[in-house]
Amino acid sequence: MSTRTFSLSRLVPLLTALAVASPLAAQAQESPPKGGETVFREPAAVVTPEARAVLDRMQNYLNSLQAFSVTANASRDEVLPYGYKLQNNESALMVVQRPNKLRVDVDGDIKHRSYYYDGSKLTMLVPEQGVYAQTDAPGTVGEVVNGLLNAGVEMPLIDVLRQAFQGSLLEGVRYGLRVGDSTIDGVETDHLAFRQSTIDWQLWVAKNGQLRKLLITTRYELGDPQYEVVLDWNTKPKINSSTFKFVPPSGAKQIPFFAPRASSPPPMTGRDGGSP
Repeated sequence: MSTRTFSLSRLVPLLTALAVASPLAAQAQESPPKGGETVFREPAAVVTPEARAVLDRMQNYLNSLQAFSVTANASRDEVLPYGYKLQNNESALMVVQRPNKLRVDVDGDIKHRSYYYDGSKLTMLVPEQGVYAQTDAPGTVGEVVNGLLNAGVEMPLIDVLRQAFQGSLLEGVRYGLRVGDSTIDGVETDHLAFRQSTIDWQLWVAKNGQLRKLLITTRYELGDPQYEVVLDWNTKPKINSSTFKFVPPSGAKQIPFFAPRASSPPPMTGRDGGSP
């Protein structure tokens, strides 16, 4: 459950951002290059200093962790023909041990997946189908995250990992601000809101830097589907030698590892795709 306080004064940063953005957009159109050819340029992002400070705090916190686990309870909207909208739920557990260990287990209405990275191999298991795919992997979790995103494979919580290793959430952002204070499951947080070209996303970040909640709304799509996830952190997880070691289940069949190419995946997606 979340509670929050709100006042009209919190709209001031957003109104200021919009006021600043308007001349920027006009300026981008009023400065054609020589030769008479008009070039429309994307205006610079307008993100308030308060929002940037919270993101910096979150990244610094994530970078300070050498081992951690995160439990995520998520819901995602599925829009059916004629505008019917269903909510699908899933839970995920991610365990990370820097620099080169990762495991993610997903249990949801739509799919069940397990991802293993042991420092040399990346394995994706689909238990209900009895198949798994495996490929050679680079030497760090950060490099694995980059490889997955570049290949178009998106697994739950990968945005959290990317922020931990790159801090690139503002890529493609047009506006961003700190909305105010909010309490998520008894934890006091800073509520942030951002807009990109086709999505709006919100973060709730605890005062110590933990990301506690994420909400993504896909705009210009029938039903404005949303993806929401609430996070619970353990900074002293119990990790043993088998946590990151993949052992094929009895009867499981190995299939080729394949992922669709993605030239420029958006910073925030809320999707879970890829292979197998």
